[in-house]
Amino acid sequence: MDRELLKGSTPLLLLSLLCEGPMYGYQIIETVRQRTGGTYTLKEGALYPALHKLEATEFIASYWETQDNGRERRYYSLQPAGEAFLAAKTKEWNQFVDMVQAFVGPRT
Repeated sequence: MDRELLKGSTPLLLLSLLCEGPMYGYQIIETVRQRTGGTYTLKEGALYPALHKLEATEFIASYWETQDNGRERRYYSLQPAGEAFLAAKTKEWNQFVDMVQAFVGPRT
């Protein structure tokens, strides 16, 4: 898949996932891999800066949780401002898809 098509959509992907509930980094990476059938791999080098940027804008929050094995895991959760941003970006994305389909046609 052309990476240019995905450029700028990482925040939308992350917020959409976190809309389902809190997740930790590796869980996000694996969920993206599974849902795309392995066609898209979200690298740690792209994931964590994107998460930190979303946290700085208060669209998400993070917290540490101790696992049964004593290790700590950092979870990320969607915040109300993130929900509003996600709704706006989802609407924008759907308009974009409709516009492109007006030229290339629907999927067959």
